[in-house]
Amino acid sequence: MLKPSLIRFPSFSEDNGSLSVFESGKEVPFLIQRVFTVTANVNDIRGEHSHRKCSQLLICVNGKIKVTCDNGSSKSEFDLEKMSDGLLIPPGIWATQAYVNENSVLMVLCDRGYEAEDYIREYSDFLEWVRNK
Repeated sequence: MLKPSLIRFPSFSEDNGSLSVFESGKEVPFLIQRVFTVTANVNDIRGEHSHRKCSQLLICVNGKIKVTCDNGSSKSEFDLEKMSDGLLIPPGIWATQAYVNENSVLMVLCDRGYEAEDYIREYSDFLEWVRNK
C-alpha cells in the first residue's frame, strides 16, 4: 500500500528572501497537471476527502498547516511550515489539513486535472472503498 512521504525541494536563501523550486520529473515525481492554493481561518479544517486516482503534493507556502493522513487502518501526522518541504499524498489516502497559523497558504500540485468522480467525500464511503480495493 502506498503511503504519504515527505519531499525536500531545492531552496535558496539570500538576505532579501528565499526561493524554492518545484520541477516535474525531478523532486515532483509526476507531470504537474493542476496547481491550486487554499487558505483558511486559524483552526479551520480543510480537505477531508480522498482520491481514487489523483496524487497530490502539498506545500505550505506561508504559515503552518498540520496534515493528517489516514489509509483506512492507521493515521500519520505531518507539520508543513517550510516552502522547501512537501508532502506527497498518493491515491487512497484520506487527508485533512488543519490551518495552525493566521495567513497560512497551502499550494497543491496534482498529477491529474479536476475530476469530480475521483473524489471520495464521505469517510464511510472511503472506508468501504479501501475494504473493496
